[in-house]
Amino acid sequence: MNKDRIIEPYRRHKLLSTLHEGKYKGRVWKEKELLTEIEGESIDDVLSKLRNFVDTQFIKTAESRETAPSAERYMKAFQTIISDLPDSHISMLKAHYHAPNQEITATALAAAVGYANYGAANLQYGTLGKNLYEELPIILPKRSDGSLIFTYMLATGGDQDSSEEFWVWKMRPEVASAIEHLGLNI
Repeated sequence: MNKDRIIEPYRRHKLLSTLHEGKYKGRVWKEKELLTEIEGESIDDVLSKLRNFVDTQFIKTAESRETAPSAERYMKAFQTIISDLPDSHISMLKAHYHAPNQEITATALAAAVGYANYGAANLQYGTLGKNLYEELPIILPKRSDGSLIFTYMLATGGDQDSSEEFWVWKMRPEVASAIEHLGLNI
């Protein structure tokens, strides 16, 4: 591994940190578009600054939304990530979509896809939500440690006064509509 040059994928961006002509420099690309160039004190410092730049862009995009994204926006986001999703994520979407009133607990999601417990379902559904967030950032609730709760990309609800095992997640109508239009509800 070249310690003077690191290329890292990050949130569907490409980060480059390098030692060039005695200076630590970095760049961020989204697809083929160069978004920024940054200098720093070290390779790791530049990578940290590059990640921070991308994170700040996500926050700005999320904060600029006045309303929830449309079903069309969700559909486009799903189309971008669908080929990378494991079958279990698709199965969880289907189970949630077909649940009465499109409401389901993490325990029921786990049972629907054969996970041993609700913790696995929370982790996997949150991962699916994170993948959507990478394409369609919105303001999301945070845990006490400040981390985003990515399941809110897919659903609303989650009575935080009860155990996560019994939270009832209500599928966002825009997500349900996107699932229908993509034929994932079959």
